[in-house]
Amino acid sequence: EDDKVVPDAATMSSDDDQSQSTAATEEAAAIEKEKEHQNEIFHEAKALELKDEGNKALMGGKALDAVRLYSEALEFAPTNAIILSNRAMAYIKLENYGLAIQDATNAIKADAAYAKGYYRRGTAEFALNKYKAARKDFKKVCQLKPKDRDARIRLAACDKAVKEAAFAAAIESEETIPLSETYDPS
Repeated sequence: EDDKVVPDAATMSSDDDQSQSTAATEEAAAIEKEKEHQNEIFHEAKALELKDEGNKALMGGKALDAVRLYSEALEFAPTNAIILSNRAMAYIKLENYGLAIQDATNAIKADAAYAKGYYRRGTAEFALNKYKAARKDFKKVCQLKPKDRDARIRLAACDKAVKEAAFAAAIESEETIPLSETYDPS
C-alpha cells in the first residue's frame, strides 16, 4: 500500500487545466467548423441566386449581362459545372468562342458526367471550324445522353463537315501540284 502514488493537489489541478484546455480547443474547432459550413451555405445560395439572374438575362437576349452575372456567381462557386457551362453559352451567344471553350472545358473538369459541358464546347469548336474536336465532344454527349436528338444531329453535321474538309484538302493538294509534274509530253 505504501507504493501507491497519491497525486498531490498541484498535479490534480494541472490535469483539470489540461482537460479544460482540450475541451475549449475542441469547442473552438467545432465553432470554426460550423462557421465554415454556414459560409459554404451562404456562398452556394448566393451563387445560385446570381446564376438564376444570369439565366434570366440570357433568356432576355442580354448575353453580356449574363456573362457578368455568371462571373459574379463563379466568385462564390468557382467549380460549379452548371454556372461554367451557362457562361460558356453566353460567350457562344457573343461569338466569343475561345472563352466558351475555356469555360466548357472547366465545366467538364468540374463534372465529367455533365453533358452540357461537352455540348457547349462542341458548339464553340464547330463554330471555329474545329470539326474533329467538335465531333469528339458530340460523341461524348451522345454517350451520356443517348436519346438527345439534337446532339445526334450535331454529331452528323460534324461528320459531314470532317468529310467535306478532307475532300477540300484533297482537291487543294491536287491543284497545288506544279504543272511540270503533271505534264506528260508523250
